Amino acid sequence: MSNKNTKQEFLLLRELFNESLLRDLIIFVIFYLFILAQSWKNIFLLLFPVITYSFSLFFRIISANKWRISIYDNTITYNPLGLEKKHANRLTFIAILQLILLFWIGGESYYHPQLIQIYDFFFNIVFNFIYTFGFYWILIDIWKYSKITIETRSIIEENSGILVNHLNLKNFKLIYLINLCTFILLNILNLGIVILTENNAFLGIMYLLPGTGIENSLPLRISASSLLIIVISPLIAILLFYLIYKKISIINPSELIEKLQLLPESKQNNIIETLKKINHKYYRDFSSE
Repeated sequence: MSNKNTKQEFLLLRELFNESLLRDLIIFVIFYLFILAQSWKNIFLLLFPVITYSFSLFFRIISANKWRISIYDNTITYNPLGLEKKHANRLTFIAILQLILLFWIGGESYYHPQLIQIYDFFFNIVFNFIYTFGFYWILIDIWKYSKITIETRSIIEENSGILVNHLNLKNFKLIYLINLCTFILLNILNLGIVILTENNAFLGIMYLLPGTGIENSLPLRISASSLLIIVISPLIAILLFYLIYKKISIINPSELIEKLQLLPESKQNNIIETLKKINHKYYRDFSSE
C-alpha cells in the first residue's frame, strides 16, 4: 500500500483496501453468487447476510487503515470502537454461516421439496439466532479493547503507558445489559412467534424458495418476527457503538497534558498534534486550551 497520499485529507477508494479485506470480500461475493445462481424468487432472506457483512466490511476498512495513525505517532493506541479486526472476523464468520444455511435451504427446495415444511421450525429458529448472535458477539468483550492509550515504556521504564480514556465499569455494565437483553428478548420473541406460526399457518409469511412448486411443494413459512429482527439487531448495535465512541471521545485536555508532563516537551507536542489529527473533537478541545 502506497504512502504517497497518506497526508491528503481524502483517500482514494483503492487506498482503503488491503489484501485481507479483498480476500474476505471475494469469498463473500463467491458464496453469494452461488446462492443467486439458485434463482431465488424473493430477496428478503438474502438481505440478512448482506447487512451482517456490511458491518464486517465497515470494521475491516477501519482495521486495514489503522496503520495511518502511526505515521504521526506510533505510541498511540486509538481504539474507540474496540478491536475492529476482531469485530470484522466475527461478523464475516456469521455472514458465511448465514450464506451456508441459505444455500442449504435453497438446495433442499430443489432436491427434497416435500421436506421443506418440516424445516420451517428449525430454519426460523437457527437463522434468526445466528443473525442476532453476530451483533451480540461483537460487543460482549468490548470493554477489553475500547480505549485510547499512549505507550511510554521506551521513555519511562517504570510506567508502561498512559491511559487517555476507556470504558469504565458503569458504562460497560449498561452496554452489556442492553446488548444481552436485546439478544435474549429478540430470540424469545422469535421462538414464541415461530411456535404460534407452527400452530396457526395464517401467522406465517409464505416465502417462495428457488424450488417452490416442484412436486407441488409449498413455500417456506417464515416467522413474522424476522421483519423486526432484521432491523432491530443492527440498529441496537449502531446505538451501542455510538455510545461507546461518544464516551471514548470525551477527554479532559488539561488532565491529559498534566499526565504528559514527565515526557519531553517535543514528545508532548507530537502526541497532542496526533490526537488533534485523528479526531476533530480533540482538535477543538486542545485548540481551546
